[in-house]
Amino acid sequence: MNNWFKILYIFTFSCFTFSKAQDKLMIGEKRTVFSKVLSEDREIWIHLPKTYNDTTINPAKYPVIYLLDGENNFEYFAGLTDFIARTPYADIPECIVVGIKNTERTRDLTPTKSQKKSPVNSAVTLFTDSGGSEHFVKFIQEELKPFISKNYRTQGYSVLVGHSFGGLFAINVLLTHPEYFNSYVANDPSLWWDNEIMISRTENYLEKNKKFPANKSLYVSQADNEEQQKNWNSDMTQAIEKFKGIVEKNGTLNYKHTFFEGETHGTVSYQGNYEALKFIFKGFRTNIKQFAKNPELLEEEYKKFSDKMGEKFIPSETYLNVILKFMKSNDFKESETYFINLKNRLYPKTK
Repeated sequence: MNNWFKILYIFTFSCFTFSKAQDKLMIGEKRTVFSKVLSEDREIWIHLPKTYNDTTINPAKYPVIYLLDGENNFEYFAGLTDFIARTPYADIPECIVVGIKNTERTRDLTPTKSQKKSPVNSAVTLFTDSGGSEHFVKFIQEELKPFISKNYRTQGYSVLVGHSFGGLFAINVLLTHPEYFNSYVANDPSLWWDNEIMISRTENYLEKNKKFPANKSLYVSQADNEEQQKNWNSDMTQAIEKFKGIVEKNGTLNYKHTFFEGETHGTVSYQGNYEALKFIFKGFRTNIKQFAKNPELLEEEYKKFSDKMGEKFIPSETYLNVILKFMKSNDFKESETYFINLKNRLYPKTK
């Protein structure tokens, strides 16, 4: 009897352990998009906000962040967006993250054909497959974006995030197709590319247009790599500083530049992306305690934020539920009634 009990116990425990092992934490899904523009399949990694499939609230639409070098950045970036979008401390709205995995990185992210010689062997020409960024941005705009909009609930606001060559690409898109995205993030961008051609393009853009387009944001991070500044890539720092001077002198772009002491070219993106998202969505966070005495302030602040962003944003149903819970638990009855009516207006119940 004891032996049977032991066997049963071991079997039950094993099944429980096996069952628990099947519980997985999923941060996203992989999709494949065939690109006629690039004549190849492109693998896309997609992270949905935590509330995306919440059946207790009305289906919502979300801004989209297009993340270059997806295979390197997707995992931490998805968690980062979830963390700083938590109610009631949200610095940003919940966002859909679309990580784009590379096939030919240099080809896709560089704007011109370069014939740069290797600094250690002048007989070797580097970046021979460069100069295809115009095709790549066409893929994003004409094929990837429609695919995302068709298959997911997207809002009109979009952000392009890149690092190194990806940062170069982001700034080039801002100058050549500023209407494609609302905001741009360039972490330690390779503005040294092709004899600083992006510096020339920036100067030419401003000479022609006088100012940057309205309601656009650009965040640039810069690494502090002492070893880097001693080698052949030291011109990166000089080019970023030149770009900074031009943009800040013009003063018409919602722009921020951050130098990260102690961060190298390979590590700067993590902190850069955190600061970039807070900068882009500055004004999104509201103070729930202020609404007890002035409930109208919530809509006023969202109106002000929407005007700044050039896109309409409204309080999420999840946030309104948090506000209602706060008002009820603290017996702010008038404010509670106000937010019940606001929630019913913004998210009417369907039969």
